[in-house]
Amino acid sequence: MTHVIIGGGIAGTTAAEELRKRDPRAVITLVSQEQHPLYSRVLLPHYLKGKIPRERVFLKKESWYEEHGIEWLRGISVVALNARNNYVALSDGRELPYDRLLIATGGDVRMLDGDVRGVSYLRTLDDADHLDQLLGELPAGGRAGIYGGGFIACEYLNLFAHFGRPMTIAFRGPHFWSGTLESEVGEFLNAHLREQGVEVRPGERFLKTVGDKVLEGFATDAGTYPCGVLGIGIGIKLEDTWMREAGLKSGSGILCDEYLRTNLPDVYAAGDVAQYFDPRFGRHLCVGNWMNAQMQGRAVARNMAGEASPFSLVSSYATQALGLEIIAVGDTLRDHADEVRVIGSKEEGIGQHFLQEGKLIGAVLLGRNTDRAWVTKEIGERC
Repeated sequence: MTHVIIGGGIAGTTAAEELRKRDPRAVITLVSQEQHPLYSRVLLPHYLKGKIPRERVFLKKESWYEEHGIEWLRGISVVALNARNNYVALSDGRELPYDRLLIATGGDVRMLDGDVRGVSYLRTLDDADHLDQLLGELPAGGRAGIYGGGFIACEYLNLFAHFGRPMTIAFRGPHFWSGTLESEVGEFLNAHLREQGVEVRPGERFLKTVGDKVLEGFATDAGTYPCGVLGIGIGIKLEDTWMREAGLKSGSGILCDEYLRTNLPDVYAAGDVAQYFDPRFGRHLCVGNWMNAQMQGRAVARNMAGEASPFSLVSSYATQALGLEIIAVGDTLRDHADEVRVIGSKEEGIGQHFLQEGKLIGAVLLGRNTDRAWVTKEIGERC
C-alpha cells in the first residue's frame, strides 16, 4: 500500500506515524511546504517569551523520518491532483502515485496587501523567528499594534504585554469573536482589555499600513495609530485551487464524512483543512486547533489502513487574554444554535451556553475554567 500525505504538521505527521505502526511495509511519503521537521505551534509563544529555547519547539528530529521509513519531501508543495489516475503533481515537477491520499495542509494565513517591514503573522516557526527579530529591533517605549479579534490576536496581546509594550488593538466587529459572543460577553472582554491598559478600537475596518519601507503605524476607516510592530490575526483561508480543479467538494474546508473521506475515492482530509461531518450535531464542522488535528491524524490513519473508525471528539481550546482565561468547547457558532444563554457575572466569570433542542452543543467560558470538565462531558453524551 502506498500512502501519500500532503502536509507535515501535526495532523499529517501523526497520520504517518500511525500508518507506520499499522503497516511496517507500507510506502509512506510526507510532502511538506516547510523546511522544518514537526514542531509545536502551541509552544511558539513560549519560545518568543524566552521561556523555552528554540530547539524545544521541535517534536521530531530530522532523523526521525528516515528511522521510521517515511520519505520526507520538504520545501515542496502539491500543484495538481489527478484522482482518476491516482497521483499528485509536485512543485518540483515530480508526480507521486498513491493508493491512499491524505490532505492535511492546514489553512493559509490571511495576509494584508502591500506588507512593509514591521508587519507580523504568527502561524509558523519562521513567522515566530521574524517576530522575535522585530521585537528586538523595536526601540524602548515603542508601541505595538494588533488587527484582528480572535485567538491569534490574544497571543499578540500576551506577547506585547510580556515585553511591556503599549498597544492598540482594532477589529471589524464590536468585540472579539463577533460571530460567537453575545454583546454582553464581548463587552466584558473589551472592558477587561481596557482595564489592562490596551487601547481597544472596535468596529473599524483596516485600510493600510503607514510607512514606505518600515512600518510607522496603521490606518483604519476611523483613524491612524502609530506602532513599530503590527500583529495580524484575521484568520486563515483555504487555498483550494488545485483541490477544486481536481473535483474536491469544499466549504470553509474540504468536505468529508465522519470517516474523514472526501467525495473523491481514496482521498481523505484531516486537521484544520477538514470540514468533517459530525453525527452528534448532524452537520459539517471545521475545527482549527491542535488537539483536533492530532486526534484526526490518528483516526484518519486507521481508516486509510482499512479500518472503519469514525472520528468523534468534543473539541476544546483554551487561551488567555492578559490574565483572563478563555475556553471554547464543542460547537460555538451562534448560527448553529437555536438558543444561546449568557451565564455568570463579572465577579464569578462569564460565558455562553449554546443549545440545540434544549441540549448543550457548545460553550465559551471566560474566567470559568472549572466548568470545562462538566461541559465537555455533557456535550459528549449528546447522541
